[in-house]
Amino acid sequence: MRKKYINTLIALVVLGGLYGAFTYYDRHKSREASKVETPKEEKLFTLDSKHITSITFRPREGEAVTCQHEGNTWAIAEPQKLSADQGTLSTVLNNLTTATVDEVVDAHPSDLKQFGLNPPVYSLELSTDSNPPKFTLLLGDDTPTSGGIYAQVAGNPRVVTLASYLKSNLEKSLFDLRDRRALTLEADQLQKMQVESKGKKWTLAKNPEGVWDLVLPPPVRADRFAVDGLINQLRGLSMQSIAAEDKKSLAAYGFGSPELRLELTGPGGAQTLEIGKKDKEGDRYFAMNSALLPVFTLNSSFLTDFEKDPADLRSKDLFSYSSFDAKRLEIDSPKGHSVFEQQKDNQWKQTEGGSKTIPSAKMDTLLSRLRDLRASTFPKGSDLAQLGLTKPVYRFTVRFGEKNQTETVEVSKAGDHVYARLATDSLPCEVTKSAFDDVGKALGDIGL
Repeated sequence: MRKKYINTLIALVVLGGLYGAFTYYDRHKSREASKVETPKEEKLFTLDSKHITSITFRPREGEAVTCQHEGNTWAIAEPQKLSADQGTLSTVLNNLTTATVDEVVDAHPSDLKQFGLNPPVYSLELSTDSNPPKFTLLLGDDTPTSGGIYAQVAGNPRVVTLASYLKSNLEKSLFDLRDRRALTLEADQLQKMQVESKGKKWTLAKNPEGVWDLVLPPPVRADRFAVDGLINQLRGLSMQSIAAEDKKSLAAYGFGSPELRLELTGPGGAQTLEIGKKDKEGDRYFAMNSALLPVFTLNSSFLTDFEKDPADLRSKDLFSYSSFDAKRLEIDSPKGHSVFEQQKDNQWKQTEGGSKTIPSAKMDTLLSRLRDLRASTFPKGSDLAQLGLTKPVYRFTVRFGEKNQTETVEVSKAGDHVYARLATDSLPCEVTKSAFDDVGKALGDIGL
């Protein structure tokens, strides 16, 4: 009897399990049948961006902006005629023509308001030179998880979701779409910069060799890294906001007594940037460009970077060679004239003032000590005789590089001070006594 009861119980458990499995399968199939299938990687539009001739960006609230393709470039046509940011338009076109449908939420929605599509949060109205001649993309609310946005193509009733990043890539304001360059000259092709700020004036100009000089006057070598920093600030200099579309009432922006005046010259002409007073927020300055119409703002860091003392822009290095590039060293010292030349086997030999082979390690040390000589200060005035540089105690000439460049540095001593200058620079500098003592020790190691 007990065995019969156990068998019956087992049978009931098995039947219950089978019933549950069939019920789950039936419900799952029913749910799958009601779900709308979405083709894999379905593109939102099958259109090449080159066929798009105009785009109107229309927010639910605020003014619409229409951009038109003119020749090979885009321009803003409404609400006012402005140059457009070509990169921004290119990004919009790329996102439109490569966007894919994430999911079809409802093939025949009864209420578009629940998706933020009646009216839409944002719409893009496009005209083309192919079929269809016009189409409109409607963008709605974010999905509940914010992982996407609801969207609809006008003329097609279904509601789909798109990737969330398309929201910021497609929804653009007038400021986003306009050409925001604060400088339209190519920064890397500039030939001259003249700056006036807080009573300080300085000029940077490229010499015939294409190297930046600081024109004090006379011209002296500019610090390459300092100039690169300034060029980097000008490269891609962008307006942060538009204060006014014209240059009326300039005194209200502080241009009656500007904080900075920067004149720039290049192959494309000349432009002048002026920096006025701070805006109300205090982290930006009003600015204008002689070649552009609006008054705009720039980050405060721009002003800070150009408020430099001329001494900050002078090259502190006396030599520019790399030790491994040096091929010949001429030395005039109290012990006479000496010449050292690197041989084909990379060994060094004294060829004038003596005849001996110099250990490579010792020559490398001397060349490194000379290369390490840097200006610590720049004496006021340019009386070379007073500093002993009309009759220097030492004269070093290094030949280096594939183009056999040469650089000559003259050094004198006046008490505890050591003065030096690059022969091509009219103005001297002072180097630390300890740095030149290191040069003296390296000279002693090679017998000078």
